[in-house]
Amino acid sequence: MIEKMKKLTFLVYHREYEEFLQQLQELGVMHVVTSDIEPRQSETFSAYTEQIRRATILQREMENLLYTNDLEAEKVDGDAEKGIEQIQELLPRFDHLKELRNKRTEQETQLKQLEPWGNFDPAVVRDRMQSAGCELQFYVAPTKVYNKQIADNYPVLAVSAVKKSTYFVLVTRGEEIAIPATRQTLPEVALNQLQADHAALLQEQTTGTETLLKLSQQNLPHVEAALRMLNAKMQFNTVKENTDTVAEDHLMVLTGWFPANHQEELEKTFADTATWYEISDPTPEDDIPIHLKNNSFFALFEVITKLYMLPKYSELDLTPFFAPFYIIFFGLCLGDSGYGLFLIIAAMLAKRFMKNISDGMRGAMNLLITLGISAFFAGFLTGGFFGFNIYSPESPLYAPQFEKIGNIVSLTNSQMFNLALILGCIQIIFGMILKVANKTIQLGFRYSLSTIAWLVILLAVGIGMFMPEYSPITRWVAIGGCVVAFCYNSPDAYKKPLTALPLNIGLGLWDAYNMATGLLGDLLSYIRLFALGLSGGIVASVFNDLAGAVGIVGGLFIFAFGHILNIFMNILGSGVHSMRLTFVEFFKNSGYEGGGQEYRPFRK
Repeated sequence: MIEKMKKLTFLVYHREYEEFLQQLQELGVMHVVTSDIEPRQSETFSAYTEQIRRATILQREMENLLYTNDLEAEKVDGDAEKGIEQIQELLPRFDHLKELRNKRTEQETQLKQLEPWGNFDPAVVRDRMQSAGCELQFYVAPTKVYNKQIADNYPVLAVSAVKKSTYFVLVTRGEEIAIPATRQTLPEVALNQLQADHAALLQEQTTGTETLLKLSQQNLPHVEAALRMLNAKMQFNTVKENTDTVAEDHLMVLTGWFPANHQEELEKTFADTATWYEISDPTPEDDIPIHLKNNSFFALFEVITKLYMLPKYSELDLTPFFAPFYIIFFGLCLGDSGYGLFLIIAAMLAKRFMKNISDGMRGAMNLLITLGISAFFAGFLTGGFFGFNIYSPESPLYAPQFEKIGNIVSLTNSQMFNLALILGCIQIIFGMILKVANKTIQLGFRYSLSTIAWLVILLAVGIGMFMPEYSPITRWVAIGGCVVAFCYNSPDAYKKPLTALPLNIGLGLWDAYNMATGLLGDLLSYIRLFALGLSGGIVASVFNDLAGAVGIVGGLFIFAFGHILNIFMNILGSGVHSMRLTFVEFFKNSGYEGGGQEYRPFRK
């Protein structure tokens, strides 16, 4: 649901404004509306932006270093001022460590190039060859090619043979010689010198990493505190510099929004101050920030709503309404009990062993566990468990108990196909019911009559098709729905019913065309619930057959690699296609418009 908001307007004397903003930021409930479309950005703003950028980089580097070495930061209260000092001191050291890593990679590449040629001083060799009027060129070729085509036909000397390749030199007196080999360009350094430099760099990198590890453990909380402080200061500066003024800049006017349940707290805070304020209800013209407030279960799905867009303040929050469908759709698309069990265990282990897990990541893991449970039970409809059919006596996982379960819950492919279409019908009809509620809330009941009429027509036609004994009744119900759908689909019909009738009939015909084509296309989209589950199961069974056709070691490798790949692809496909059905078919048929801005309170 969307939390009810109140509009708040302050009028503050300019000399008291900074103290007032600090008090408001401490309270931390008001979403501030700034005066400009593009906020004014002063030098102070730019300075804060640069500091935040540096602090964010350092925080990420410290977290990555600790995570890579399986360590955690010390559990201490962060000191923001100390964190600012550490940003200045530690960020250059992390930059230097990064330079060492890059240089190490470059040296290792050069070592790989030089090792087949042995240890020699390139400058000495070049000088001696030049004094003799010769030039030495370095080549590599497959050993077979070298022995058959090069060794006896060119002035060459083999230096070494590595992995079916021969490294050799070609001696010339400046002339160009075409040779069937790849020419090598070697670094201008001796192998022993490069090895010594590499060893020294490794030692410096190891020492630097150990030092930064200790400093990261000690100072990460302080850097995080500094980042919070810098963000709060930048937000404070942005609000301060983008406030409207009146009375020759002596009075500051600040407008914003806050959740209605904080009204008592806010009134108590400013009761004993000279600050003037006014609290009012929103109007239809206001651009009201959106704060979704659902219970802990439905809140898991708010991230999916935000991936599309937040609703307008006057709309219904569809999160609680699509969440059950999303769970079912994901389970059917994955369609394998083994894959669902794998997803549950993986998410639970991630929650258990991930360090410094955020609330957002914890919520994501809980969502994956929920979806994994759905996939686990959906797998019983087809009997799939890592590609094996547990209801088949030929399956290595078969048990008589499974066969009893299968006799009750298993579905054939045609039944799964029908189930997908039935679920599509249910969600589309449910979406149209929500559209009625949305239009009634936003515009009034009369604006929803056309949608109600089409709902009646669809239900009457459906009942008449599957229950012929009621067709005389449903026929007249459908005719009545058509009258409403064709004659009362525009608000003008209520003001000038006769003059608006031709327009309404034309709009009704257009709606009928859209219903006939749009609903059919929407309904057919739900076939993916059957198709994705079927294709995933076929791919899984193919990997099982391949694994059984080779030895134990190769079979285990194919089984593990194949199913990990299939799980990744199926989870991705299940999530994306379930979102597609939600965003396109469900949101469209529920009349969802969206476009709301997120509630972002001004706080520390």
